[in-house]
Amino acid sequence: MSDTRDPLGQWLRDFVAEPRFLARYPLYAGVLARLRPVADLSTDIMAVSFHDGRFYLHVNTDYFQRNPRYLLGVLLHEVHHLVLGHLTHPKFRDVAHPDLMELAMEISANEYIEEALPGGILLKDFERMGLRPHQSTMQRYERLVALRQESQLKLPAQLRFVDEHRRSAEPPASQAPVQQLLEGALQDLGDTGDQKPRIAGKTPEFLLQQLALAPPRQPVDWRTALRMFSAQARAPRHSYARPSRRFPARLGEVPGRLYTSRLIEQPRLLVALDTSASVETPMLEEIGAQLRELAHLTRFVVAECDAQVHRVYRFPGRLDAVMGRGGTDLRPIFEPTFLKQHQAQGVVYFTDGLGPFPERPPPMPVLWVLSGRDPFPCPWGQQVRLA
Repeated sequence: MSDTRDPLGQWLRDFVAEPRFLARYPLYAGVLARLRPVADLSTDIMAVSFHDGRFYLHVNTDYFQRNPRYLLGVLLHEVHHLVLGHLTHPKFRDVAHPDLMELAMEISANEYIEEALPGGILLKDFERMGLRPHQSTMQRYERLVALRQESQLKLPAQLRFVDEHRRSAEPPASQAPVQQLLEGALQDLGDTGDQKPRIAGKTPEFLLQQLALAPPRQPVDWRTALRMFSAQARAPRHSYARPSRRFPARLGEVPGRLYTSRLIEQPRLLVALDTSASVETPMLEEIGAQLRELAHLTRFVVAECDAQVHRVYRFPGRLDAVMGRGGTDLRPIFEPTFLKQHQAQGVVYFTDGLGPFPERPPPMPVLWVLSGRDPFPCPWGQQVRLA
């Protein structure tokens, strides 16, 4: 029986219960079923918002009566915005370049959608700028910012977004509402055996883990810190403001060349973790949060070391159990053969500084990230403090 009091809500419930949709998009159905749809002709196409403890789906019903072929793709797009935290996480709000964040969110929300979309902002159109599949929204934002700062960002004259990125006046204080959407969708799904349905290209377990992780308590300007590791090169840049040496009379027709210093690649970093007993668990959790911020900006491997190196691995997104918990010796990380083995172009060392260090610096930049208040007498490398 249809609900005459809430026809739009009944329509959405019927839509997500349709067997073909359920078979192909089971997790999406669980999320959409927990949204409250409202007819909103002030919205160009569709939008999501958060008010009074729940999420709303704003639908321009007139638009979809004229363009029904876009309905499925736009619904998937809205779900991506929600589960990726675009509407709720503060890291997507307080940024220096809001327009580039909007663009990065739109690219991420369109990724993995095979259905027809009314917008044209697709990842393939930005791959020449260094954006790649499976990157996070923050990684894409940082790449766009770097291009702008290097005067290398060339965007299309018109960017057509799929939806309106509506901001709630009072966003939720935590990611709990989004977690509840995902947990409810997982509960609806039940046991799927070996099959692992994905949403926005990721497992719901991964998304829940990311939503639950706390941001760093102590801000570190990683973008500035990483400049010390980045290789510099004098690279040519064509400019019509400078006459060509070969054709000096054709100013404005043939560009000349300016040589400027610019970053040529992301550095390969070795991130060393002091896992001795003097580094307590709360500080390891803070280090994990700092590594998540660093992972948005560059590639690195993690080396766990107390008095010896225990293991080296790619950062999985969080720090759980670490190996070591013995005494502290900061020297093994800087053994020449070890650095050469991991092709390190720079070292970031998280430590309380309570251990011996090499007398001579390695042939690469080093950043000591110190977690204690005690003086650290190492005469080489740069130092920042987390406490």
